[in-house]
Amino acid sequence: MADEALLVARVLFWIFSAGVLFLPIRWAFFCFIFASHLDITSLSFTSASSIGFENTIRIAGLPMLLLWRTGFAPFKDMSWTLGQKLWLGLVAYAAIAGLWGGFSLSAFKMVVYLAAYFVLYAVFCTAWANRWLDVGLVRLVAWSVIALAIVQTYVLDNAWGAPEDRFTSFSTPQYFAACLVALLAILVFSGESGLFHYATCGALILATVLSGSRYVFVSAVVLLVIASFQVVSGREESLQWKLNFRNILITLGLAGAGAAILVSYLPYNRLDELFTAVAADNTSVEDVGTFAWRLGIYEEIFTRLEKRNGPQLLFGSGTSSGAALMLDIDPTHYDQDGIDANRVLHSEYLRALYEWGIFGLGLLGAFLVVTTVGFAKKMASEGGGPALAFLGVLPSIVIGLAIENVLAGAASAAGVGILLAMTFAWQMGSSLSSEAVSEESLSPESPVLSA
Repeated sequence: MADEALLVARVLFWIFSAGVLFLPIRWAFFCFIFASHLDITSLSFTSASSIGFENTIRIAGLPMLLLWRTGFAPFKDMSWTLGQKLWLGLVAYAAIAGLWGGFSLSAFKMVVYLAAYFVLYAVFCTAWANRWLDVGLVRLVAWSVIALAIVQTYVLDNAWGAPEDRFTSFSTPQYFAACLVALLAILVFSGESGLFHYATCGALILATVLSGSRYVFVSAVVLLVIASFQVVSGREESLQWKLNFRNILITLGLAGAGAAILVSYLPYNRLDELFTAVAADNTSVEDVGTFAWRLGIYEEIFTRLEKRNGPQLLFGSGTSSGAALMLDIDPTHYDQDGIDANRVLHSEYLRALYEWGIFGLGLLGAFLVVTTVGFAKKMASEGGGPALAFLGVLPSIVIGLAIENVLAGAASAAGVGILLAMTFAWQMGSSLSSEAVSEESLSPESPVLSA
């Protein structure tokens, strides 16, 4: 069945890739978002020694195609400010550090991932500003990717969700779930209502539970807690928060329904391990599935960092060099040609410190601070509103960077979902008119592109 699933995924990928090129630009964006859920090379691929053709198109080709279809508007008259310089500095340093990492092809891929994030953020800002993207399209995307996941999981033998039979599209369950929560953040803070709108939110929550991603589930809970408050404008660009009991009731209802479904119908879901560890007196976080294994990786990273000299601590061991560490500690599971060097350490913070040193981690940390501060100022000046979507997706970003492979997720379901929420939060605030977009909107200012 895996061969049949790959064939279906490949056919869908090329159909929707063609849509990015030929359909009206609004539907080109829909096709791109859908294509981000079609990770054809994730099942069996020698990542360290070869390049997948479809993945190259998805990660490098389609973002550039979207940029071309916008007439390169996002980069016209762009002012190079702090946020841009920090991210592009990280891209440049990742490229330089690849010279001594020992995995040159994987390092090249990492540079492409980081560059793709930059391009897609700019393109999505322009798309929201021109209303090529809107909340209606987000709802359509939500139902479409859930339908895709139903086909992959229950019709095509769930090769992407194996071996634990997790609910997912043609993408890893973690990436799929992160996209769902990002879409949920957009809908929750869009200010829209109605039965279909709430049904879509409920479907996204249920699909997130079924995916079994523990960190994304925690992120979704935090998102719903944030949504339980109402934000009102304060004086001197400050925010005032007050409880919104209607939102609290909706939140408690959705949470209760999700818990009932999990306990009654999904007793072997991965989230059940998390609940058991939290509720039981004689268990710890090490009892939660793969967490103990990850703790072992983190411990080994710190052990090796302690043995480094000053220059090694400052500049790191090179982009993608984490693969060498994993080949040493788990040679039976990984091999030199097949290891995915950009996804093996399962913590972007530790990966940055290990591979790029204090300098590279400083670039990443400074970028995150600048971005968060920029959005915080926007939320304060607008009294919440759509800008809160960033606050809703921030837990996924922060926790994902701590325990997952977010930096290598450009043009994936997770990366695209997070970028959609961030650009929605920036472009759809009260400062933008719902009328025709001005010339300035075609070269969007943002805390990522300019802070």
